[in-house]
Amino acid sequence: MKGEEHLCDDIGNCGTWKPYGGFSSSIVADSRFTYPLPDDLPPGDAAVLMCAGVSVYAPLKRYVDHVGMKVGVIGVGGLGHLAIQFAKAMGCELTAISSTPEKEEEARKFGSDDFILAGDPDAMKRISFGLDLLLYTSHSKDEWTSLVNSLNTKGRLVVIGFPDEPVMLDPFELVVHQMSITGSLIGNRSTMQEMLIFAQDHQIKPEVELMPMDQVNEAIRKVKANEARYRIVLVREIT
Repeated sequence: MKGEEHLCDDIGNCGTWKPYGGFSSSIVADSRFTYPLPDDLPPGDAAVLMCAGVSVYAPLKRYVDHVGMKVGVIGVGGLGHLAIQFAKAMGCELTAISSTPEKEEEARKFGSDDFILAGDPDAMKRISFGLDLLLYTSHSKDEWTSLVNSLNTKGRLVVIGFPDEPVMLDPFELVVHQMSITGSLIGNRSTMQEMLIFAQDHQIKPEVELMPMDQVNEAIRKVKANEARYRIVLVREIT
């Protein structure tokens, strides 16, 4: 009723994935949840933006309140590489945090101003109490106390990804500096439309690998093996 359908408790029964979802050759959808695409936006890019894109755009829109805001992105993957691009387009100062050293070159290519290796305590100390906003887009095991301690006074950690393990942290600095931890799920209809226009206007593009529908099993294997860089889109031949 409030226009926040993505937060409905019955969201599992409201999608268009039944019975075949993304594997369908055609589908009928509620017109309220369909969106006209900008003329120059490729459908393969739109497919990724309408999930991963809106998932990172929504909290950035909600919490970025000035140019030059210091934003960190944990994880340079399917969500993270888009979070860096959106935040950069909003005028933020970006720090990418990853447990994979090889991701530094890619993070900087997407617009990050700095790169921190998550498993290096000395590197993490460089950003202690230095970030206004931190987006967790990963699912790997992280040292959550050091992540929280990278925030400045009244800083905010937004959890977008799903950690593989329960989260444990020392809450001392969280309390003393009035930091906060919150979650964010996808985005509502108005945010979706706004995000598509913003992405087109600022030339924000996901890294997409197109694969034909008859290679779906190989596509799923690559996703499970963490070989996708960074999203795979299945393309159906139109006959």
